[in-house]
Amino acid sequence: MTQMPANPFQSLVIVAWRRADFLVHEIARALGLGLTPCRPFLLRPVRARLAADLARFEALVRRLLVLMVLEQALPAFTPRAPAMGAPAGKGRPPAPRRYLAVPAFRLADPAPRTVSTPPPRRPAGGLRPRILRLDQPLPPPDPWEYAPRADQLVPSQPLVRRLAALCAVFDDPAHHLTRMARFLARTRATPSAPRYRLAPLPPAARARRVPQDEREAMRQVHTEACAQLARFDTS
Repeated sequence: MTQMPANPFQSLVIVAWRRADFLVHEIARALGLGLTPCRPFLLRPVRARLAADLARFEALVRRLLVLMVLEQALPAFTPRAPAMGAPAGKGRPPAPRRYLAVPAFRLADPAPRTVSTPPPRRPAGGLRPRILRLDQPLPPPDPWEYAPRADQLVPSQPLVRRLAALCAVFDDPAHHLTRMARFLARTRATPSAPRYRLAPLPPAARARRVPQDEREAMRQVHTEACAQLARFDTS
């Protein structure tokens, strides 16, 4: 029988991690992802649901990694020495591309999108005439003139690769804890490097379709992770 920690917040972290592990792998199983995470197209509603779930679970996992890493002392950061025989001013040669490799999980929250003025809407039909001759039918509409439908297939491979990277975090948590520890140690040891910051929770984490207890747990995890990072920066 597994003994739970006496600290209630540590219990919350463990339960949140296990619950996210189960739900993320359930999403992967529902999409039928195998050894090669390849689903170039998904139905429009399925893609929208996947994008919202990824935004929610990625934000949760980043905050859980921060909390688990900051429980212990960070490793000493030592800059990597340049490779012997490498030309001055040039880095390492690019590694060969691996087409079936799982992408790395992104440790930092994505930068917020800047608000910009949307481009003017293209008028229906563009510049071509809508009536060529009075005695002939109208030409067929262009693709952008069709209204979006739920049964349409839309490109989704970038989201599927993000899902594969998220599953890899739960499959090998020790590796990603080491990555996060090195990342925080590097930002602390390099004065010119920007400090690690957590963005506000995405709207998907506060949506009504998310259970109330999960929203509250997400809020507590986010608040504690931000507080731990603030103490980490001033220590």
